[in-house]
Amino acid sequence: MMKGIRLASFGIRGFIGESLHPRNLMDFACAFGTFNEGGRILLGRDTRYSSDMLHESVVAGLLSCGCEIIDFDICPAPILQYSVQGYGAAGAISISGGHNGPGWNAMTLIGSDGAYLNPQGGQIVLDYYHAANFYQAAWDGMGSIVEDQHYVQPYFDALCAFLEVDAIRDQSFTVLIDPVGGAGCPFIEPFAEALGFKLIPVNGEPSGYLARDPEPRPRTARHLCGIIGHVDGDVGFVLNSDMSRLSLVSETGEPASEEYTFPLIADHVLRKQPGVLVTNTCTTRSLDAVAARRESRAVKTPVGQAHVLARLIDEDGVIGGEGNGSVAVPAFSRSFDGFLMMGLVLEAMAKRRKTLSELLAELPRYHVVKTSCPCSSSEAYHALDRLRIELSEDPEIHSVELVDGVRVDWLESWVHARASRTEQSIRIISEATTMALAREKNEFVRRILDL
Repeated sequence: MMKGIRLASFGIRGFIGESLHPRNLMDFACAFGTFNEGGRILLGRDTRYSSDMLHESVVAGLLSCGCEIIDFDICPAPILQYSVQGYGAAGAISISGGHNGPGWNAMTLIGSDGAYLNPQGGQIVLDYYHAANFYQAAWDGMGSIVEDQHYVQPYFDALCAFLEVDAIRDQSFTVLIDPVGGAGCPFIEPFAEALGFKLIPVNGEPSGYLARDPEPRPRTARHLCGIIGHVDGDVGFVLNSDMSRLSLVSETGEPASEEYTFPLIADHVLRKQPGVLVTNTCTTRSLDAVAARRESRAVKTPVGQAHVLARLIDEDGVIGGEGNGSVAVPAFSRSFDGFLMMGLVLEAMAKRRKTLSELLAELPRYHVVKTSCPCSSSEAYHALDRLRIELSEDPEIHSVELVDGVRVDWLESWVHARASRTEQSIRIISEATTMALAREKNEFVRRILDL
């Protein structure tokens, strides 16, 4: 089946050779360059085979609009985002497939504040793109491109200033990091040196062929589970190809669900500074318990990191994230930052003198089932409305939320169903106190949808 192109206000994504072509990226870069009136743009990419080709397309588009390009070459998305304000840039472009498989790639647009381009600005870029209405610089007004590698040290200096580094260094941790051969590979050794731990890299050489499914989750962490005990590791970190998502492996070899990355970090951050926590409407109930425990308020948004970041900024929130292993702390930067996430986990372990398994044991933990069923976009919303009507008659329902699709909470479980923005399907997530109940609720919703 053809893997179609995906357009959003903050970028474009597709499958190389089927839906995503150099012309797509060139036109999108022209639209972004037009939006920024030929300003300074930072550019970074991951290691995928297709990223070189897409990089050249983006460069051509930006130069044609008269942009000044500062090229970071292979660079993790969070470091690129952190650098935007320091370089006085109008924005940035990250070329990376992130958590998607090897054939996929994407171009993500970043605003002048270092966050994903906001929906209002993104809509203007989309309008330029669809209309092919681009500014074209004169022959003597072409843009320029400069390669720059001076951004690395300022980032790690700032990270060390933000974290309690001495406490981390005192513990002499042994840490396994798997950046899946992606953009983080050249940076994990400087990260280890800055925080003073013994590094055991896994899949640590940059590679166009990703060694595993790049989405961090228990099934992609099995190799670390088998290694960590043999090397006396304290923690294992599994990341995606642009270092924006993280899952954890404990010293006992347990691959913690990516759903628990955010609650564990939130518990640590809110312990120090209570405030607003922002997440999407289908993230684990553990977050609500953590927020209540730390006398903080949990705010829910539609699914999508751009929505979470925008609301996090609007609410002046302390921390935001999703159940896919992404966390942002705006006091440091407006990005989902794998290096910051790893640092905060190590800081929590060091400050509380607890192992990762002990910290995980303190979280309220549930059983999650994630499924999807094929459904056209035109039919999905009728099906979801049918679900809403049918479930509203259940007397045992505790609450119904319509922030993004339909979420229904019972006392010991909840189910969320929404139309996918990237596939012709409805995604269903259920969570409960037991796996049997989570599966039962998931199947219950699938029967009502009748797809």
